[in-house]
Amino acid sequence: MEIIIAKRARLIYNGLMDIDTQTKPSDQADALQVRVRKLEMSYFGSQPSVFNWSFSLKRGGRLCIFGMHNQGKTALLRALAGLEEYGGSILIDGREVRDIPLQETPIAFSFDEGSLMKRKTALANIVKPLQLRGADEKYKAARLAYVTRLFDIEDLLNVKIKDMTPLQRAKVLLARIFIRECKLYLIDDVFSGMGYTARREAFDCLVDAVNGCGACVIYATDRMYEARMFGGPVSVVYGGKPQQIDEYYKLYSDPLSLSVVRSLDDFIGVVPATLKFDEGRWSADVFDERIAAPTPISDTYANKQVLLCVYPESVTASADADGEWTADRQISTKSGRLVRLVREDAALYAKNAELAIGDKARVTIAAVGNCFDRISEFKINDNVREQ
Repeated sequence: MEIIIAKRARLIYNGLMDIDTQTKPSDQADALQVRVRKLEMSYFGSQPSVFNWSFSLKRGGRLCIFGMHNQGKTALLRALAGLEEYGGSILIDGREVRDIPLQETPIAFSFDEGSLMKRKTALANIVKPLQLRGADEKYKAARLAYVTRLFDIEDLLNVKIKDMTPLQRAKVLLARIFIRECKLYLIDDVFSGMGYTARREAFDCLVDAVNGCGACVIYATDRMYEARMFGGPVSVVYGGKPQQIDEYYKLYSDPLSLSVVRSLDDFIGVVPATLKFDEGRWSADVFDERIAAPTPISDTYANKQVLLCVYPESVTASADADGEWTADRQISTKSGRLVRLVREDAALYAKNAELAIGDKARVTIAAVGNCFDRISEFKINDNVREQ
């Protein structure tokens, strides 16, 4: 019998798996511009705020850091920028960030609009990074012309920040970020506090700038739709640790932990079940039904309680006065209408079910997705095996 010695989720979580987000094995090593290995950082000697980060970006690569408030996004970016003491290694074109003199650091790092000088004009704010580095007037003029055209703010240069709309301030902030030619841009949720319409327009401006800059860009956000649209891999962070770094569709189809499942906006149900092994096949007892289940990492899970992903497309629900489920919500999505069904111990989403709010229903589950350990909340079925 095969002996399972590793699982990708735990490897990532423990910092033992190297994640190269955009470089194929056949690519040359000098194509890598940013290389992070076992990065760890803590504030004032306390417990680490950031740990077990390893990834690489080739030239022009991008990575979106997604996570809720206080999960370590800003701490990670501060460490990457070299603003805090850190353990591990951060290499930019082969040079360790901590060894690069401050004036020569090829990294731009920006907070939200609160970092703008409110009583100064847009012009004064935008050119400040170049003034601090003693750039000559010809270069400043060329870069200023470039970013003002890029963000369509030529007519705002003499307007004070305090007199601008949130969208205008966001565009000025983006112009200040990209006026410097850097090898790595670190952008920390610069649109916080903005309304959806203005934020979406500002975010589209950011994506356009990233597409044209040719440098590595890491963007942190708590909006999954931005992570989806930013392009490139998404890293879900929880408690300062990377839970998974993958393309968005992989986060959805093959989540490695329940933290990843909970971060998605796609209404994946998570239900309790008991794994069974009979006649060489694995199945799960889910609400008194036997359903085929993915092969777990170890046969020690036989007859054990686990948690299973259930996707809306695998759920069928029909009205039944004696049913144990109740329809309590309807959600309109691009792919159709979803009905949320609840019972005392679980909640599921069914696609296009003919149910009204308050209806009792009978539910049939056709298939289940990944299995998760109830204690660790990590995926327990994986193809990483050793003979």
